[in-house]
Amino acid sequence: MTTTTDQRKYPRFELEAFVDYTGKEFLLNHRIYDISMGGMRLKTGELEEEGIEVDLMISFPDMDAVIEVKGEVAWVKRMPEREMGIKFKNLGIREHRLLQEYLKRVEERK
Repeated sequence: MTTTTDQRKYPRFELEAFVDYTGKEFLLNHRIYDISMGGMRLKTGELEEEGIEVDLMISFPDMDAVIEVKGEVAWVKRMPEREMGIKFKNLGIREHRLLQEYLKRVEERK
């Protein structure tokens, strides 16, 4: 079933970036497919369960910056793509500012 309305609170931006995260497993260098101020979507062979809290380390190579945030697995898609959506839980002032600046740069490149 498809819906014609997008119910996201924040716009998402497609990009090529990577994240390290710790949930049940410690996984490095996973591709972020899209990101917003509220969360991100990534592909991984090691899917977590919905509701699991994860620690994220997102690097922004263009800005020589890294942010560390907590997230919660919001949804999991096992087939055909192995991907999951993660909702950010605690964007501090610094993290919020850096993510906002990064998304602004991504949007300007479009």
